[in-house]
Amino acid sequence: MATYDDGRCKMITVESLSRIQLFKALSPYTQRCIAEKAMLAEYPVEENLYHQGDPPTGLFALQSGRVKLYRQSKEKCQILALPIPGDCLGAESLSTGAPSPYSATTLTSAVAIHLPPEVLQVLLDEHSDFQDVFLQLITNRLKQFVTLVHDLAFRDVTSRLATVLMIRAEVEGQSHDDGIIFDRLLSQQEFADMVGTAREVVYRTFKKFENDGLVRMTRSSILIRNLDTLRAIAFEEAR
Repeated sequence: MATYDDGRCKMITVESLSRIQLFKALSPYTQRCIAEKAMLAEYPVEENLYHQGDPPTGLFALQSGRVKLYRQSKEKCQILALPIPGDCLGAESLSTGAPSPYSATTLTSAVAIHLPPEVLQVLLDEHSDFQDVFLQLITNRLKQFVTLVHDLAFRDVTSRLATVLMIRAEVEGQSHDDGIIFDRLLSQQEFADMVGTAREVVYRTFKKFENDGLVRMTRSSILIRNLDTLRAIAFEEAR
């Protein structure tokens, strides 16, 4: 269960909002209005922010921690994205009132600025600059999902896994003596859920990457030892 800070009006400031990419382009007045109405929520590990099929969720701006977005159909799961701090999620179905198209669950403890749906709708109605950036957010998320559908249909598992690792290294990676390192976050089953295959196939693909000297994986981290070659694999396998 999320906990909300009772002193949220003091903690959510225009300065803290401006660290979130979505809010940077807004006028100072709009930023102040959002800060006055937003709530700061803390989530433990493996906490659901919302479920697929829930009513429209409102907007979450991730301040810290990691979250996975995914769709579930019976026994099958597809991980859609792994937002990083500074990203926003939720609210795609606000304008239509349709059920939420995916679930969001924390991979680590997390803190997020939350605008509940009724508050978000009022802010969108009253601030045209917020409407513009919100529409861009929804458009970008749609493009991301369209790209995912394309990759699942037209690229093989080796390419898809190489692409996931490449992007995570570029976005999250830290310099290391032997390459670029980042937190593992996902189990092998979750990697399989992300690239749309069986866990055994992901295991074999990781083993091949390790044997080729591209990747070293531990329980807590992944070290990319040759990002250029990994990038080449991702692009060569593109259809």
